Amino acid sequence: MSTFYMVEMHYPLTEDRTLFNEFYAKHISMLLTIDGFLSAQRYECAHEARAPFLAVYKLRDSAVMKSTNYTSKAGRSSVNPTFRAKMTNWDRNLVQGEIANMDVPENGWMVLIDRLSADSPPLPDGFTPLEIVGLDSTIAERGVRVGQQGEPAVPDAPSTGWTVRTFRSVHPPRIPN
Repeated sequence: MSTFYMVEMHYPLTEDRTLFNEFYAKHISMLLTIDGFLSAQRYECAHEARAPFLAVYKLRDSAVMKSTNYTSKAGRSSVNPTFRAKMTNWDRNLVQGEIANMDVPENGWMVLIDRLSADSPPLPDGFTPLEIVGLDSTIAERGVRVGQQGEPAVPDAPSTGWTVRTFRSVHPPRIPN
């Protein structure tokens, strides 16, 4: 069972977007110095979405998020206030599932399905279920499918209960130095 810290948000496409990306690259470098952070990758949604930006961090286990090493360096307050003020739809979910990683190569993709409540229709076949085990716990369950190239087969969302997003990588997976 693997553990992942998934951070999603919206950030406006403005003149400071380049500065935000530079900040986030440094932020990832800092997070990868924390014992238990094993890898990181950022993604951008291929279509309009409530939270089109996603960062996924593979963790040794869920206890990393409660460690002094994490709580003394990271969390919402570790984001530069200039950028934090512009970030909306900012959710952090700690998830676990039977998937080794969610690394997406340059021409690959990731499809996420969020079950919004326990009453939502179940995940379709071919998606790895991710149990929400902590932090904001804004959804009931998440499903993931990663492809190495081409276009993803995206299931039709039911009229209610799911959010479906397709992501492309912003940069290759990063690991601690």
